[in-house]
Amino acid sequence: MTVLKIKFVVLLIVALLSYSCGQKGWSESEKRAFVKSCVKANKGKVSKETAEELCECMLYKMTQQHLTSSEAQKMKQEEIKEIAASCLSTMKNLRDNFVLYTTKDGKAGFSLKGWKEEEQSNFDLQCTDGEAHMGVYVHNIKDFKLGTTKKDILDMYVKSILSKRKNIRREAKNQIRNEKQTIYQVIYSADIDENRNIYSFNVVDFGEDTFVFVLFTALPSYGEEHLQDWNNILKIAVILK
Repeated sequence: MTVLKIKFVVLLIVALLSYSCGQKGWSESEKRAFVKSCVKANKGKVSKETAEELCECMLYKMTQQHLTSSEAQKMKQEEIKEIAASCLSTMKNLRDNFVLYTTKDGKAGFSLKGWKEEEQSNFDLQCTDGEAHMGVYVHNIKDFKLGTTKKDILDMYVKSILSKRKNIRREAKNQIRNEKQTIYQVIYSADIDENRNIYSFNVVDFGEDTFVFVLFTALPSYGEEHLQDWNNILKIAVILK
């Protein structure tokens, strides 16, 4: 059994022993309480994100086996190990569907599902899913004039790229924060030649000198449908070195 499996099994055993439950089935409040207790029992053994995913999977499999909450507390360690291994296997299968694409200098990585890298590109990384295009530049803030902010650099890209477009309209402006990064984003629609596209301009700030500029482009209907998918790609982007 891998170290991750061992740590997770310990986590679940502690959670099941400490979890206070009723006698009849699983109420919604009991399900929430179990996951909360399970994640709390983690105590740094695995990442919070991994613990949440594994605990949700464990809960799902227990309810699928028609175990009541009280029966779950009586499970043997071998039974817990079986379900834990099943959950970890499922997670691995999910991860296997994603490919980590790295920029030319190897400084940034993006986990993409259903995308492929485009060979001819002026970007540090360019990928397509067949309908949309994603271009990435990696920067270091020290390479810019003193006092330049990452928002300033986003504005620079917007002005440069849209200067070659017509009938420009701003669709949205967002600032997305999570534990690992801040995403500065502005979305436009504009015409190029006889086509109208949607453009999602993004600077992903990891709280350090190295950051990335990411541009997504597609036809408006496709772009509007997949904006959240694009944002999810940005949220799991990583700086590698």
